[in-house]
Amino acid sequence: MAITIVGAGMAGLLAARMLANHKPRVVEGQEGLPNNHSAVLRFRTRAVGDIVGIPFKQVTMVKGYLPWQNPIADTLAYAKKTVGTYRSDRSITSTSLESFLRYIAPEDFINSLSEGVNISFRHFHQFKSNNSEPVISTIPMPQLMRMLGYKDVENKDMEFGEVHGFNLIGSLHEADAYVSLYVPNPEYAFNRISITGNRFIAEYSCPGKRFTDIPDLMNNFVVLNETKRAASLLGIEPPFASFPVFKIQRYAKIQPIDDDARKHFIAWATDKFNIYSLGRFATWRPGLLLDDLIKDIRLIERWLTSKNKYEVKAHR
Repeated sequence: MAITIVGAGMAGLLAARMLANHKPRVVEGQEGLPNNHSAVLRFRTRAVGDIVGIPFKQVTMVKGYLPWQNPIADTLAYAKKTVGTYRSDRSITSTSLESFLRYIAPEDFINSLSEGVNISFRHFHQFKSNNSEPVISTIPMPQLMRMLGYKDVENKDMEFGEVHGFNLIGSLHEADAYVSLYVPNPEYAFNRISITGNRFIAEYSCPGKRFTDIPDLMNNFVVLNETKRAASLLGIEPPFASFPVFKIQRYAKIQPIDDDARKHFIAWATDKFNIYSLGRFATWRPGLLLDDLIKDIRLIERWLTSKNKYEVKAHR
């Protein structure tokens, strides 16, 4: 059975490695591995590394936030700053310093994940209705909807809350730390500052701005000024081991949409086009982690190898 996986991001590469027995082909529109994730990458388990044979490092990660007004105001302000609306379900849910066990992939994780995978670059997949060969799509849901000409027959609210942004990244001298500081105060442009090993990352969200607006917004900031301001909140003094740079982050944040409408599209794409959606953006689940995809990939494999279409419908 031939399987096509659309997208060579982490979700697509993980699926290709886990489904290697089916000899999948990965198609990617960009000229090389996209590596779109320049923000903090941590795993809650070592399961992904164990499955693909890439060793992860176990660390203790410390998380806290910089108080601004009061816990409730800070929670709402952080949500407004990152996704553009006042919400109570964002990252600031505790006023205390917290520590967690986390697992860190090596810096060459994307390249290692792609080893042995059959990838066709600069290839834009043509989706066809009633396709006999299954397709696993990691394309963001709104993009796939447009490609398939999807019309929401139930008139559900399908307004996607996608927020683009950029990250400030540099390397530190003599550092091996794993921390994140959340910054709700709107006087600071960045919303989170992190260290992973010796890698320093400050994250900027730009609610209400188009992806094409981000380069101009990014250019409004002076790299060294932002670096000093962010680093000072962690008690770090420049110079850094490398000159910090800005990197654009597409889909820095996404917001939930109507769950019935979301599931309706996923089912429609499977029934009409034999497309199985995989990943946070393809299924539009903001809290989905790469660790969670292991279960989803195994479920898709079971459906693909089963001749009983009822099994997919029963799962719904």
